[in-house]
Amino acid sequence: MPSPASSGWRLTHDMRATRFSARRRNGFLHLRSRFLILLMAGSCLLASSGQIVAAPASTAHPPASAGSAPSSAPSKAATPPPAATSPQQGGHDNKPPAPSAKKLTRQDRIGLLADQLAHAKTPEEAHTLEDMLETLRSAGLSPTTQLLLRRAQKDVSAEKPDNAVEDMGDAIALQPDQAILWRSRAQMRLVAGDLAGAVQDLGAALQRDPKDAQSWNLLTTVEEHRNDGQAALKAWQKMLDLNPMADKNHKRLDALRIKAFGQPT
Repeated sequence: MPSPASSGWRLTHDMRATRFSARRRNGFLHLRSRFLILLMAGSCLLASSGQIVAAPASTAHPPASAGSAPSSAPSKAATPPPAATSPQQGGHDNKPPAPSAKKLTRQDRIGLLADQLAHAKTPEEAHTLEDMLETLRSAGLSPTTQLLLRRAQKDVSAEKPDNAVEDMGDAIALQPDQAILWRSRAQMRLVAGDLAGAVQDLGAALQRDPKDAQSWNLLTTVEEHRNDGQAALKAWQKMLDLNPMADKNHKRLDALRIKAFGQPT
């Protein structure tokens, strides 16, 4: 008669065998395998039609067999998309920002207005442009220099041209780069009778501002006082290049030609 211990072991063994046998006879393992195959096939069909399907964690990767080695290649679904290149990363298609427009200086504006004066169509237009140019040329003067210029003008009105020339000398010493100061002293030297000094000052003025039509006009007058007709004619022709409306009918041009070369026969 078997012992109780051996009888218990046999009963447990028989129960396990019976459950396993029943599981095999009922096809439980076979149904589970078919269910997994159908589920994976449906996931592939949905993915191929453009829908994004997240596979269950239990079916994402089928269990590997005992004898197979794990795959080292990463899944395509797990590969993150390439990050877009930002402009700060210095891509090849990035273009530098367009440079801002250059701010016009006072000298640039004087040059533009001088070009407009050379193409003025009427004397009125030319007169307006001349006033604008004179304002711009005076805008570079410091308050002290402006005070000396006004005092020199008062000296001329008081018939003290020598004092006016001294005042302008002080102004030029403060701002020698301002062409309008050299032209102003040349005018006062003309009043004082210093023609050679006036020519020198006008040369300095035109060296700094060669498009100043008023300096060429003043030089014409100074050369006339020096009885140099040809020099006066050349200076006037230069002035007409900058302001044709100053002698629209060429009356003064013809008069200067007569002084330079005599009466035509």
